[in-house]
Amino acid sequence: MFKTQFPEMDQLIKELASALQATLGDRLSGLYLFGSLVGGDFDPKTSDMDLLAMVKKDITEAELANLRQMHETFRRAHPEWVDRIEVAYVGVSAMREFKTGTVKIARISPGEPLHYRDMDIQWLMDWYIVQEQGLVIVGPPAKAFIPHITSQEFIASLKDSLLSWLAMAKEARHKGYQSYIILSMCRSLYAIKFGKQISKFKGAEWAMREYSAWADLIQKAVEWHGSSDKSDNLASQTETVKFVVFALSQLGYRV
Repeated sequence: MFKTQFPEMDQLIKELASALQATLGDRLSGLYLFGSLVGGDFDPKTSDMDLLAMVKKDITEAELANLRQMHETFRRAHPEWVDRIEVAYVGVSAMREFKTGTVKIARISPGEPLHYRDMDIQWLMDWYIVQEQGLVIVGPPAKAFIPHITSQEFIASLKDSLLSWLAMAKEARHKGYQSYIILSMCRSLYAIKFGKQISKFKGAEWAMREYSAWADLIQKAVEWHGSSDKSDNLASQTETVKFVVFALSQLGYRV
């Protein structure tokens, strides 16, 4: 039986899992929890709930409609979780093929309703985390469905995504978003150096020791984590961009 550090979340997840089983029946092959609730950064007031639902075959139009209704019912019962739940519904065959091609899945995520979307190799980092850290809610271990992802594949995919953080930093005007970028970069630097994914907070602790000149900014990012203040803060945005440029330079990027 799965267990997180938050008993109230365990009950909420069980309720959602039961609703999924009632909607999909034996088509639901597995359900796995990952993200901050497993990794150690979870904030009950602001964090998302991240789930992978493995289904025997790709979600049909009829099932998509039923799942939309299920999520709407769940949303009405738990309004505090509006736009804070992400579930990817992935067919067993689609999961086997995502490394080598583009496949269709269904997903609901913060800011996006349940809809079809494409999945390809860019999803490798998510599924590596599920493979390594995911908690089983329903079904066998996630490794039964996810084609084995090596740490080398994970690191290569992580490196490929890093330059996008600079573009995001240049658009990050409020402290909550800036915090997300800074802490994510700290975690990425740790993962690339040690080949292991850790929480954003643990990554920040390591980075403050490793890069002491940036310790004050990283500590501020920890304090800003989950901030609901959406006001512009251009001074901290400038520092965020500088930190991302520095982080990229540590990995050999010239920007």
